[in-house]
Amino acid sequence: MIDREKFIVLLQAALRRQGYDCTPDNGELKVSKNGFSIADVLGNGEYRVYRNTLNDDEYYNIRSIYESLSEAYNLYEQGEPVAAQPQYRMLCEFGNYVLAAKLMSYGYMEFVTWEQDAERTRVDVGHYMTDYEAAKEDLAVRAGLINRYKMFTETELKLLHQGLVHLGADYPDLTPEQNTLLGRVVEKIEMLVPAIRDHEELEHHELVPDDGLEV
Repeated sequence: MIDREKFIVLLQAALRRQGYDCTPDNGELKVSKNGFSIADVLGNGEYRVYRNTLNDDEYYNIRSIYESLSEAYNLYEQGEPVAAQPQYRMLCEFGNYVLAAKLMSYGYMEFVTWEQDAERTRVDVGHYMTDYEAAKEDLAVRAGLINRYKMFTETELKLLHQGLVHLGADYPDLTPEQNTLLGRVVEKIEMLVPAIRDHEELEHHELVPDDGLEV
C-alpha cells in the first residue's frame, strides 16, 4: 500500500522548488501561483488541474512533476533494499547497472545509478542526482540502452536552439513548411531545456541581459 501522506509531502516540496505555492488541506494539496488556484492533489493521489487558470506550459509542467514523482515513488515503495547499500531501494536494473533511490530528510528523493558486480555484493562509480528523469536517462546510457552519441547535452541543445532561431530570422525566404518544421524543432528544444524560456522571461522583465535568442 502506497504511503500517500509521504507522497504528498514529496510532491509539495517538488512543486515548491518549481515556484508553486502549496497548502495541505484535509489530506489534499492545494496548488496555486500568483494567488490563483491552479491544481488540487486529492487524498487518493489523483490530481485535478484547472487549465483555464494557467497556460499550457504550466499545465504540462505540473502534470510532468506529478507523474514523474508518482512513478518514482511507486517503484521506491515496491523496491527491495540494494544489498550493497541497504539505505537505498532498487528501482530497476539492467545488466550490471542499477537505479536506486532513498528518501531524504528535506522532502525529496535522491537517485543514484551504480555499476554492480556479478554477485550483487558491491557497487561502484555512483552518479547521484535529484532528478528522476535524468537518473533514468543516466541508467539507459550507462547500461548501453541508449547510444550516448545520439544524445545532446544541454549546452549543445542551447547552441542548436540559437542557430535555428537565427536561421528563421536571417532567411525570410524559407517556405511555410520549412518555417513550421523549424518552429516545431525550436519548441521541442525549449521543452527539453526549460532554462531557455526562463531566461527569455527574465529578459522580458529586463532582469538579465538580452542573449539574442528570441525569434
